[in-house]
Amino acid sequence: MGRELFFLLLCPAVMCNVAFPNPRDLVSEYVSKHNPLDLPLPHSTSSLEVSVNFNLLHIEDLDESKQLLTTTGWFFFAWSVEGLSWNESEYQNISRIMVSPKDIWLPDLVLSNSNVNLGGESQISTISSNGTMEWHDIDRRSTSCAVDVTNFPFDKQRCFFELTQWVTFTSEIDYIFNSVPISFTSLTENGEWEVLDSFVNEYYPGQGLYQVLELGFILGRRRTYFILTAVLPVCILSCLNLMVFHVPPESGEKMTLCVSVLLAYAVCLTSINSFLPSVSDHVALFSIYLHYMFVLKALTVVASVFVLHLHTAQPKSTIRKRLTKLLSAYPKKATTCTLSTGNTDDNDLTDASMKPNTNTEDAKQVLEQEQWFHIVKKVDLLFFCVFLIVFIVSTCGFFCTTAFRQV
Repeated sequence: MGRELFFLLLCPAVMCNVAFPNPRDLVSEYVSKHNPLDLPLPHSTSSLEVSVNFNLLHIEDLDESKQLLTTTGWFFFAWSVEGLSWNESEYQNISRIMVSPKDIWLPDLVLSNSNVNLGGESQISTISSNGTMEWHDIDRRSTSCAVDVTNFPFDKQRCFFELTQWVTFTSEIDYIFNSVPISFTSLTENGEWEVLDSFVNEYYPGQGLYQVLELGFILGRRRTYFILTAVLPVCILSCLNLMVFHVPPESGEKMTLCVSVLLAYAVCLTSINSFLPSVSDHVALFSIYLHYMFVLKALTVVASVFVLHLHTAQPKSTIRKRLTKLLSAYPKKATTCTLSTGNTDDNDLTDASMKPNTNTEDAKQVLEQEQWFHIVKKVDLLFFCVFLIVFIVSTCGFFCTTAFRQV
């Protein structure tokens, strides 16, 4: 009985001193025998296969003037390492452990179109029980992106990350894209840009000695804000500008409305210029459209001044005579008129023939003035039709050119 009690007390102490196998022992042994700068080439093949993937977290900004895209995300690299696999049942059912990136070999890819630095900072590495090494490189990156604002605000931009093989050769490492090269599962939406699509490319410069990977995406500008704050006010002011030609010249309000619309458009143009992309290599068609509308409104002022000049033209002026000849729609009438429809005696006829026919001259002047006012209205209508056609053609041309063009 005493012996059994002794063994019962001794077993916990023995169990505490028993060391269960841990995968970290394998990693420590591997690190002690291998240099982190040595390429872990497998014995069965002549090259190491590395899988590449990118996970986009957030698009922070796309600066059109500097042509820089600022994003947050992480690159995911995976490759197999011989000598670092274990049986999970023999190692406390541990399937994966964390490894310091300084103790193992890492791919020599660099972000060649980065604006901050060429290399990234290693964040975390893990090794799985089947010998698969994983490297997660997360960082906030600013990369160059050629921005074309021609179709603003309906533009789309192609931006990409360019990973360049730096030291090793393609005969030693074969970089391949993951089954899902670019992942957006953790993406936080941006207020100005949305991700429309993604693409990947690879090419081999230096006579095929090196490999370059491109992981990119197509960004589309969210246009609702710009339509409500820029396109719609411009179209409304342009339509209001056409109403100037429906204001009668004799009302005295034609120039008031014309100048008021021009000043309102100038104020609106100042507000719009605050968010127009300031890029010189590509001029936005919308900017050209805005200045074209400004010139059109300035020409409206000139046309209104011309109509008022016609309205006050003297009967003997040259322009009045020519326009009367070209646009007159009234048939020629007799210049004489009957003064009275009743019976008159010979003395009355004799007296009437001896007096100047003042009533006939007054009636003729009234008729000519009414005819001239009608011609001025025709000129107003002609200007309205011309400016309306120019506005419709230019606006439709702008929308058809920008909204329906593809990247």
